[in-house]
Amino acid sequence: MRKILVGTASLSLGALCLLPATAAFAVPTSFGNQADEPTQLFSGSSLRVATIQANLTGDTADGLEEKLMGGTNSQAAQVADSLSAADADVVVLTNMDAEQGAVDTFKNLYLNNIADDRTDVDYPYSYLAVGSKGLQSGADLNADGVIGSAEDAWGQGAFEEQGSIVVLSKYPVDEGKITAVSKLKWQQVENDQLHHTGLSGVLAASIPVMSTGLWDIPINYRGQQVHVVATQTEPEGRNREFSQARHADELKVISDYVAGKDYVHTDSDGHAEGLGGEKFVVAGALDLQDSSADRLEPFLQGLAREDALNDGGSYLVPDSSWEVTGQGRIEQREPLLEEAVPNDVEEPGSLIWTDIEF
Repeated sequence: MRKILVGTASLSLGALCLLPATAAFAVPTSFGNQADEPTQLFSGSSLRVATIQANLTGDTADGLEEKLMGGTNSQAAQVADSLSAADADVVVLTNMDAEQGAVDTFKNLYLNNIADDRTDVDYPYSYLAVGSKGLQSGADLNADGVIGSAEDAWGQGAFEEQGSIVVLSKYPVDEGKITAVSKLKWQQVENDQLHHTGLSGVLAASIPVMSTGLWDIPINYRGQQVHVVATQTEPEGRNREFSQARHADELKVISDYVAGKDYVHTDSDGHAEGLGGEKFVVAGALDLQDSSADRLEPFLQGLAREDALNDGGSYLVPDSSWEVTGQGRIEQREPLLEEAVPNDVEEPGSLIWTDIEF
């Protein structure tokens, strides 16, 4: 199968050490083997969280919905196969258009379609995260003499919902308590790394620190509240000095949001209050390059989760007070010849999942 992932696809050694010996949780060891799929044998206080780089996006605001119509899109089918196999309680899909029509079509035709041979998985609750990516910067970022193209938008998105984050849940999402951090300016970050980029003036003052955003999404799970902190950070671009500096500060903002640092302003113009003793899991794309170990290691150490499960840039970082009782990954299956994905399409990444016990 053609994989177009930047960086290495590997489970952390510490994460593998946490895999349970009990047969109650099947952990994939031979990737792509259907017999190794995780089983849904939970206690009354176990939550399964998953994340996957879905790479489901269109060229226009309704482009992805059009691609998904008919239920025959091979890329969406690969993502749906992984979601069906994992049967997670909550899943964070990164690099997916946060467009309601597309999400509804994906759920109806790929996750809950009685006409296919895929085991249905129902996610009655969802949150579509729209952040800074795709917002016009008001500047000529690509220096072509014209302002207003996709390359002049933050994150070089063609529209605001493009390539963002979609969260699907079997349990209610407390939408009234969702907190977003996507408008925070880079220069507002304490001890920021912006000065290492050589940028200055109005442009430097305008850049949002989060390449897409951070969303604290409370899930009401069996009478308890769990914070799913969903995010995706700066991929390494042509300007490595810029992307590495921004990536470092994005990770800083995530940990400082959890800690409740005053400088972290939310999109509602409030201050981050911190999560205190409340349960949380950071889920999403935190790293898409090999060169970020020096930035990720301190981030994980700060959350006391050096053993966090990761694969190809996707990470699951539970609150350190949670017991991890099972985890693993589901590799994408080999597509059939008639399902071949076009060469210019970025295939989905592997799905990773973690079972966490209260």
